[in-house]
Amino acid sequence: MVIQIVVTLGVLVLVIPSIYSSYKKKSMTPFGAFLWILFWIAGLILIWFPHLIDVIGSGLGVGRSIDAFVYIGIVYLLYVSLNQKIKLNEIKREITLLNRKLALRDVEEEKK
Repeated sequence: MVIQIVVTLGVLVLVIPSIYSSYKKKSMTPFGAFLWILFWIAGLILIWFPHLIDVIGSGLGVGRSIDAFVYIGIVYLLYVSLNQKIKLNEIKREITLLNRKLALRDVEEEKK
């Protein structure tokens, strides 16, 4: 029971304000903010009503229900990691192109 209260307070005091702040700074889309809030609410529901994990696990055909969430979590983390790698490569490419343009502009200014 104590862990449920601690996690709930953590989500309400730390996570939700962080999502709201990111949304206000425009570093998160409205849809992204909505999904994250939905995710955290679903997590809180599962923490407060752990028997729902058994219902979901048996619906997915997994022997131990928590295994289903571990599998889903691993797939999600791999997906996020792949997305971050792709975005990082795009940013590197943009920085390289920008550096080339700046270098060419500097060379042309030196010729004048």
